[in-house]
Amino acid sequence: MPRQARIKTEFGIFHIVQHGGQCRDLFTSNNDREKFISILLKKQENFNFILHGYCLIESNAYDLIIDVNGGDLSKIMKSINIAYALYVKCEGKVFSDRYKSYLLSDEQELEFEKEIIRLNKSKLTSQDSSCYNICYEPIQTKTKDDFDFEDCNKCIKCLDTASDKLKKIANNKGLSIDEAIEDRALRNELIKTFRKNSTLSLKTLGKLFGGLSESSISKILNNN
Repeated sequence: MPRQARIKTEFGIFHIVQHGGQCRDLFTSNNDREKFISILLKKQENFNFILHGYCLIESNAYDLIIDVNGGDLSKIMKSINIAYALYVKCEGKVFSDRYKSYLLSDEQELEFEKEIIRLNKSKLTSQDSSCYNICYEPIQTKTKDDFDFEDCNKCIKCLDTASDKLKKIANNKGLSIDEAIEDRALRNELIKTFRKNSTLSLKTLGKLFGGLSESSISKILNNN
């Protein structure tokens, strides 16, 4: 049976499940788990993905919940698994053929997967294992009036709606749209936010933000 093609998106949240191969169990001790976590956090710095949670309770599998945040999921996972395989150094395959990835379509699915991690943690009999089953809660770094895309699942679908939204954001900051666009750092953050919360094409995003080219928008989105 042919493999099912992966869903590719630069701004998706994925539940990742990776099983070990026949070489040895992925985690034979908590030292192994601590090494994996250190690799995971290092790769988070490198790729700037958002880590919503992880579960390393099983001896031969792990779960992650990752928002790729403009990155490439395949590159992220390849880098994590290669680094851990180099640490393990055993003959044979450290991992099974490939990880499984499930795109979470909305906030409800994200919360459902996080709740599973919480429930798994509640079943632990050893408090020593609790640090290997983590569910991160979002950290609010902006006030609601800053961008306010709360509960917006691709809610912006046309240039007119996007223009109205951009005007509202600028007004909340005491700026005109032109002034908001001239602030390059603010403009770039807004471009990434609109991309994540809309179905706008690169061309339409360029029009929204002062006539930028598609290549310019692409560079901004890929610049971590």
